[in-house]
Amino acid sequence: MMNENKKVDLEFLEDMGFDDNYVLEINQRIPKETIDILNENKETVKANILYLKNLGISNYQEAFVRFYNMFLIEPNSFDEIFSKYDKEDLIVKLEKNIAILEHL
Repeated sequence: MMNENKKVDLEFLEDMGFDDNYVLEINQRIPKETIDILNENKETVKANILYLKNLGISNYQEAFVRFYNMFLIEPNSFDEIFSKYDKEDLIVKLEKNIAILEHL
């Protein structure tokens, strides 16, 4: 159980449109060391989240919760992962099953 006085890490996710419940879940599931790395690289993380949002992926929050390490990839490389696929087809597939993200 989470300590009520514990500072919520990754607050920048709320600015990216994340629901409070997702932020709490992330803080409970992700190791503290990884949270520190995500915070230290928040500009990269934010750029990659924004990329997915702008692409039209509505379940970007679930993508982050499940594959948070992927969001530490340099933004140009992150873009290259997705740009080799047909945009509309990719959106449909990711929204149907976000788990395919780890196979891209």
